[in-house]
Amino acid sequence: MKKGDLIQEILLKKGINTIHLDRIYPIESFKSKNHNIVTYMIDDQIMKDDIQYANKMMIDAKQEEKLSIYCGSGYLAVKDDEMNQKFLKFSEWSGGDGIYTFNLSSGKDVFDQKQDMKTLFVFGDTFVGTSDPKTNRRYQPHLMPNNSIGIYQNNQIEFKVNWQKDGSVSGFYKMDPRFDQAGTVISNTVYYDRKEKNIGYLSGINPKSLEIVYDLRKERFVSHIDFYNYFSQEANHLAKRGLKNFMILGSNDDENYVEIKSVSLEMAKSQDYREKININVSYRYFKLIVPTTKGIGNYNDESFKEGMYGLNLIKFFNDQQQYKDIFASANSVLLSDDEHSWIWLQDGVIINDYLYTLPMTINSDLNQPEGLQFCVKGVAMIKTPIINQMIDYEHATMKMTSLLIDTKDSQFLFGAAVLPNTVQAGAKYPDGYIYIYGYKTTFGLRELVVARVLAENFEFVDDWRFFDGNDWVTSISESKPILEHISCEMSVSQLLDGLCKDKYIAVFTYDTNTPYVAFAIGDSPVGPFGSPQKIYHTPEQELYKSTTYTYNAKAHPHLSKSTDILVTYNTNTYNFEHNMSNNLIYRPRFIHLIDTTK
Repeated sequence: MKKGDLIQEILLKKGINTIHLDRIYPIESFKSKNHNIVTYMIDDQIMKDDIQYANKMMIDAKQEEKLSIYCGSGYLAVKDDEMNQKFLKFSEWSGGDGIYTFNLSSGKDVFDQKQDMKTLFVFGDTFVGTSDPKTNRRYQPHLMPNNSIGIYQNNQIEFKVNWQKDGSVSGFYKMDPRFDQAGTVISNTVYYDRKEKNIGYLSGINPKSLEIVYDLRKERFVSHIDFYNYFSQEANHLAKRGLKNFMILGSNDDENYVEIKSVSLEMAKSQDYREKININVSYRYFKLIVPTTKGIGNYNDESFKEGMYGLNLIKFFNDQQQYKDIFASANSVLLSDDEHSWIWLQDGVIINDYLYTLPMTINSDLNQPEGLQFCVKGVAMIKTPIINQMIDYEHATMKMTSLLIDTKDSQFLFGAAVLPNTVQAGAKYPDGYIYIYGYKTTFGLRELVVARVLAENFEFVDDWRFFDGNDWVTSISESKPILEHISCEMSVSQLLDGLCKDKYIAVFTYDTNTPYVAFAIGDSPVGPFGSPQKIYHTPEQELYKSTTYTYNAKAHPHLSKSTDILVTYNTNTYNFEHNMSNNLIYRPRFIHLIDTTK
């Protein structure tokens, strides 16, 4: 349907008239002297005065009148039954969520391309097994690896599951064991900005040697280091585990170290007690060599000869900027257990011949209700080579990032969407930056925040800068929201044609887990964005009204035209038995946002 096409003809009666439309439309203005009040509604929600999208209207008419309602300027959502059918399978891959797409042929990530490229689909949790084509019931055993992929080309998709040699199934991407450890591990000393209690680091008992290395990922100028020596709330005398004397060395290759400074720390007086050590040097690697003699390397004495060496936190600074993109290692640890984490893929970007993604790391949380028994522990970065237009996942590398932080009232998490504004991505006005979107969550409400970094520095998170509403700053917690009511996965893309040419469209599920796909239009990658506009009411709740939900809508620009935008959203149910009884639920759905002016 185009602008000016007739939607419906009705006969208004005098007084209040309620009009129901078959979908959400942009409405051409028709208010006249005969209409006291015209109220535009989506379902039962009244739209703002400047919005004329509706699937329901209330008109207060002064007299009887024949009224023609016409389609106005805007977007109209239409189901894509052909694409939906491609994702309906009854063996092996049989559903997934977390859907993102990447152009493996060139990395171009813009609208209005020729549709002959090879596209990578990545999925989150995936059902693998056999289903009954007549009843749609999933047969047991049905497996669920945490990710799978698909290759889409020439209007066909090939689903791929990571089958193991013994016939079992695994995700293509898994946690690196180095980052899946709990206990008194050295990574605790660089675990910043989280609400969970930090128990600090402890060496093994009576180690023969103790060396601790901090990798800042690249050479960095460090003006000073803040040390938070070991302290335990259990008993004050446990502070005698803390470091006393040690040497700091620096290196750029992790082999040839140069002595920087000898340090003597005080015994900690509280959890927050810190000492500032000025060093003013530039290195990538910083090593602490601790003498393992009781009372010299630590504060053990005649009354406490335990033989462990501990540290709570260490913070590296360049004046006011704290570096947080750090990998810590130690040659001795008291307690290290597998945490059994897994990953959920978020968005990413192709830079040169690598796919970078920003997955969340997840743990179980059985205290949550069914269907939500998980907690987000952090955000990682995975770098995957692309060889012959295919990802080489076996040679992917992983690191943890500082892209999830907690403040007093809110949480910030990045990776929900990525907009590459680069020449390789095909941007119309490339500035060389990658824009990375996340969300600030406050009492359940999610708001869009954004960071950026030059493409060549993407993997160095300490080079990222965060938008505070006016400027780009080093602190995530100073990020200022630019759009409300967004979802945990979404998209931001530049339109190259049509009604909103050269502007930016954000596509998301309104408030994460609701039946509404929404969009907002912005003037730049950082806005300002207009009010979120609900554009589509998802129908899948009819499958199981009490438990089915839809979530995480997003656009796929390189598979779309600016005037015909391909959008996906996920479907799920809080009840596992419902998922097993109907394989129609847990799979992505496809719609198009059609520009009515074209």
